Amino acid sequence: MLNLKLEKIKRFCRQNRKALGIAAGALALVLICTAVTVFAVRRHRAALEAEAAARVETATTAATTTETTTILETTTAVPTTTEPPKPVGTTKPVAPEETKPPKREPPKQTATVCLDVPYINQRAKYPTGCESVSAVMVMRYWGMNISPEYFINNLLDKGSVPVRDSNGTYFGDDPRKVFLGNPYSELGWGCYAPVIVNAINKYIDHDKFTVDAVYGLSPDTLCERYIDNGIPVLFWATADMEKAENGKTWFINGTSETFTWKRPMHCLVLVGYNDSGYFFNDPLQSKNFYYSKSSVTAAYNALGRQAVILQKAAPKPTEPSTAPTTAPTTAPATAPETTLPETTGSTTSNSTAVS
Repeated sequence: MLNLKLEKIKRFCRQNRKALGIAAGALALVLICTAVTVFAVRRHRAALEAEAAARVETATTAATTTETTTILETTTAVPTTTEPPKPVGTTKPVAPEETKPPKREPPKQTATVCLDVPYINQRAKYPTGCESVSAVMVMRYWGMNISPEYFINNLLDKGSVPVRDSNGTYFGDDPRKVFLGNPYSELGWGCYAPVIVNAINKYIDHDKFTVDAVYGLSPDTLCERYIDNGIPVLFWATADMEKAENGKTWFINGTSETFTWKRPMHCLVLVGYNDSGYFFNDPLQSKNFYYSKSSVTAAYNALGRQAVILQKAAPKPTEPSTAPTTAPTTAPATAPETTLPETTGSTTSNSTAVS
């Protein structure tokens, strides 16, 4: 009986082999898909659990950091301002690391406009005094009888040269406030426009002259605004219009501010121009010395486009007369014991006093 049933099953399988194969494949596919789905679900669930754990850890860390910061702020007072740095150990003066260009013949150029400004050369007596020498040239142009020695000794505010401390840090005065060092020495550094304005202001008659620092004007604008009107210009650039480089950087004494020196800094007097360049009374070269527009503009820009203008003061407006236009017709109610002056004479006298 059992054999008969087995035979029937075998016969059925032989007759439906193809259908059974398809069914088996479908069943296998269902099992595989089920396994993959279960695996993906478990993996996704694990990722969610890990992300949740990370969030908890992050929140805990943030809370701990906040608590620690609060403790530090409570126990340690953080100063709102810091003390300016000070030199450590011994200090040594620093040389400016600049070399003067050789004296040379001026290029052969003809100026379109050129002012006749008295010339002084700085090389023999004032090796680093270009600013003072240039200022005196301009002052003499306006008829002031002054020497470079008087300007340096009596008008120029001077400070110390930069120094280097034991840690290799540099400290020095502010060249916008004082001349650094001694203009009579090769070890002097120099100064910027405000120092020269202050020095000239000590000397001039302010009813007749004004002096100001100007910034940001192009060389062409300086020529148009001042040279064309007979006014020479104190001009900051570089020696021989060389390419400017950064020199030493130091802490300004008593502050946390730093200053970077531009080298080789030079001051000269702009006196004229033509289509291709500008003419200067250059205290390192000669009178009416020519430089090309491109070299002048680059050097001038590198030094902050600064200049100083000394010029005649504008005339003060005349005050209008306040004298009465008509004489009084009646005498005071109570006449003084002395004789009253004549009306015409009194009016003329008052008018003269007021005017």
